[in-house]
Amino acid sequence: MAAFLSVGLGGTAQAHDLVVHSYPENGSTITQPLDHIDLEFSGEPKDTFNTVALSRDGHVLVSAPPKTDGRKLSIDVPQSVPLSDGEYTVGYQITSSDGHSTRGSLKFNYDGPERQGSSESAAAPSETQAPETQAPEATANEAVQDNDRGGVPSWLLPVSGIVVVAGALAIAIARWRSLNKKD
Repeated sequence: MAAFLSVGLGGTAQAHDLVVHSYPENGSTITQPLDHIDLEFSGEPKDTFNTVALSRDGHVLVSAPPKTDGRKLSIDVPQSVPLSDGEYTVGYQITSSDGHSTRGSLKFNYDGPERQGSSESAAAPSETQAPETQAPEATANEAVQDNDRGGVPSWLLPVSGIVVVAGALAIAIARWRSLNKKD
């Protein structure tokens, strides 16, 4: 029975990939113009459906599929993206190494030279610049995994196994007692 319980409770844990390092760092203040964003994850994100975006005050300034190099994802921030002092958000949506979609964000402050951006970028968004839309509200501390919105809880299988084993054990003990009373 102990062997059965250890197999039932010792299932594989699947964790979604988390950001372990970033540029800019979460909560940091940068003073140099931002020309790229790097995110390093705890696992190797799959090469499908990944997006990284930079936003300010709820407006997306640039959004692009990132370049992938193992656990590191990066996007370039074009010179056409305006920068001024204030708080910015880097949002991401990736396909984790376990195959599940993971979203999150981090915040940083910019306190460097102002960059106006080009009038061309304001007139027509380029491939790397998305039209101004509302940015997602997820934060770095509350990465949302799409698969956690429904389905069977992971604890249910081991608990069900324990209930079944306990029930079978109770029946076996009751039967054994009834057989011993007849003797």
